[in-house]
Amino acid sequence: MNKQKLTVLQVIKRAGVSSRTGKPWEIHSAQCVLEQSVKGETELLVGTINLPKELKEVGAGDYLAEFAFFQSMEGKLEPRITSLVPFGVSGPKPKAGAGLGAPV
Repeated sequence: MNKQKLTVLQVIKRAGVSSRTGKPWEIHSAQCVLEQSVKGETELLVGTINLPKELKEVGAGDYLAEFAFFQSMEGKLEPRITSLVPFGVSGPKPKAGAGLGAPV
C-alpha cells in the first residue's frame, strides 16, 4: 500500500436511481490535491477520487491517505483510498517505562 499527502478541498455527492436495476445509488467524490515526490521533486496533482462509503463524511483538510489498487467494472486497475488520517497527527505515544524489558 502507498501513503501520500492528500488535501481534500470538498466532497461532492452524486446520487440517482439505476435504470437497469431500479435501485438507488450514491457516489462521494473528493476534489483534492495530491502531493507526491517524483525523483526528489515535489509534484502536485489536482483532481477527484471516489471515496469509500466509510469515508464519505470526511471534511476538508490535509490527510495522510493510504491507497491500494482494485479492479474496476471495466477491468482496469484503479487506485482507491483505503484510509485517511489527519496529516501531522501522530499515533499513540508509548507509556514511560514500557520499552523492552519493562514489566508486563
